[in-house]
Amino acid sequence: MLLDRRRVKFWQKWVFGIMAILMALWLVSIPVSRWVGCTGEQQATSTLDERIAALEGRITASPGDLEARLQLAESYVRRANQQAEGSAGRTSDLEAAAAAYEAYIKKLARTKGTKAEVKQAERRQVAALVDLAKVYLMLGDYERVTNVYGRITALRPNDAEYFYDMGRVAISADDTDTALLAFGRYLELAPDSPQADQVRRWIEEHSPGASAQ
Repeated sequence: MLLDRRRVKFWQKWVFGIMAILMALWLVSIPVSRWVGCTGEQQATSTLDERIAALEGRITASPGDLEARLQLAESYVRRANQQAEGSAGRTSDLEAAAAAYEAYIKKLARTKGTKAEVKQAERRQVAALVDLAKVYLMLGDYERVTNVYGRITALRPNDAEYFYDMGRVAISADDTDTALLAFGRYLELAPDSPQADQVRRWIEEHSPGASAQ
């Protein structure tokens, strides 16, 4: 009997010891998993910080490096998206992205060469302006978005959709005059579009003297 009791106590010690180890591992696993997740986010931010610094260095060394300028703007947007909505850091990165896009577009506008090369540069300008408009939308600055669409439509005067988008953004910016002009041009280019009737009604309701009728 004494031997059996000793055996029971021996195995009890092992069982309790194993249970204690398992419990400790379980408790530790929660903060560890959280720590790993935070580390991943920190590593992503750190990588973007390094990329932005490297791209800025490339531009300083070679101001004509268009690809570096575009990548810099995109990197600022990616870093902004990792930050809290409305935070100072996010706003700062979005403004930096806008400045980088503007510098890129300015360089493209100075492109000289063959007709094909100039056309290609113009297409890249339009694409960058669309991305710039998205940045200003993220900042909630509808006035600047409207101005960007004015530049887009100057490059694409026969593209109805850009005039439609310009009109909608101008409404958000409380710029009725610009919206009327944009929608008027939209109807000239796409009189039979699915949105045409709705646009016509809006124009009728907001044209000068409409409220007096």
